[in-house]
Amino acid sequence: MWSVSIVFRQLWKSQAVNRSRLYSTSTRCGTKFKYKERVDIPAQTTALLAGRKWLPGALSAGSKYPTYVASPRDNFPALYTVNSPSTGSTPIGDFAKDAREIIEGDLHIYGAILFRGLPLQGGDDFSMFVRSMDYSLIGYEGGTAVRHKVAADVLTASNDPPEYSIEPHNEMAYSDHYPMKVFFFCDVAALPGHGGESVITDVREVVKKLDPEVVDKARKLGIRYCRHLPTRTPGGYTSWQEGFFTEDRADVEKYMVEHKRAYRWESDGALTYWYNLPAFVTHPKTGEDVWFNQYHSHHATYFKDHPLWAHLDIPDDRYPFHCYYGDGSEVEEEVLQHIRDVLWEVSVGFQMKRGDLLALDNIYVQHSRLGFKGKRKLLVSLSMD
Repeated sequence: MWSVSIVFRQLWKSQAVNRSRLYSTSTRCGTKFKYKERVDIPAQTTALLAGRKWLPGALSAGSKYPTYVASPRDNFPALYTVNSPSTGSTPIGDFAKDAREIIEGDLHIYGAILFRGLPLQGGDDFSMFVRSMDYSLIGYEGGTAVRHKVAADVLTASNDPPEYSIEPHNEMAYSDHYPMKVFFFCDVAALPGHGGESVITDVREVVKKLDPEVVDKARKLGIRYCRHLPTRTPGGYTSWQEGFFTEDRADVEKYMVEHKRAYRWESDGALTYWYNLPAFVTHPKTGEDVWFNQYHSHHATYFKDHPLWAHLDIPDDRYPFHCYYGDGSEVEEEVLQHIRDVLWEVSVGFQMKRGDLLALDNIYVQHSRLGFKGKRKLLVSLSMD
């Protein structure tokens, strides 16, 4: 007899049933949350994509970006709101317990779940909440984004300039030590009409729309990720001393050997290292083969549309990161643009409200952020299980 999960997987792949009907039967709300199928917002008229400045690929010749990012669809993200507005007397840990039950039962189905109305008032409360869910939380060692610690197991989501729009990506897909789940918390919400939309992208929809030749080549060759870290210099970007928390080259070389990284020391004292990873991974809960890579967002073109880097004229392999196909050949410009076009075509976005918590299945769902004006602050926590 097939298990329920196997039956569901077969239904999902065959699309023999209406997914929203399967979703709406969820009974994992406990007593503290109520389920809603959709985050209701009007059609987007300000979240511009086509022709947007400081968004990689938006100004490229032949770009097929939608005019605006799409609004949320049914169950993407699924919405769970707190049942009672009087939450002050309920311990944060009680909400965390019910939230974990929902996440464990449904996150691999929806891909993204938004919890709204939680009594969380900043980084310390968010830290208490994610730690109370009892997941295996991890730090950000080896990460490429600019972040800083806010509380225990909590970082800023991004310290990129507010005008820059971050592309859809799976968290740390450029690593062989990536999180299974990502939790975002809205500490300071952007004002309505001021941008900062949180964008999510279901890669199960992406791979259906990618050119089969692109998919086949990625599957065959994999991807080579490259990092370039200068020696410590005033005003420079992340140095190898900062990245590896040491002043001793021997410590770095030990790491390279243990993690099977190829590397070289440059004549100016910089460190360059590289390694290959597959373009697909297997989802640990469903067994599905999933597009999981950063051909586009770990490429030097990320920096060429970045306000802090666009004025520089340096070789691609001297940016903080770059990538190639697994055989060392360049990823074609038209392939990069095609991937970006498809990602934005299937993405949805919305402004998070203060206190919102967004849980993502990091294998199935990519995340991104549109540029904004004024104040906005999201925090993040990462889980290995």
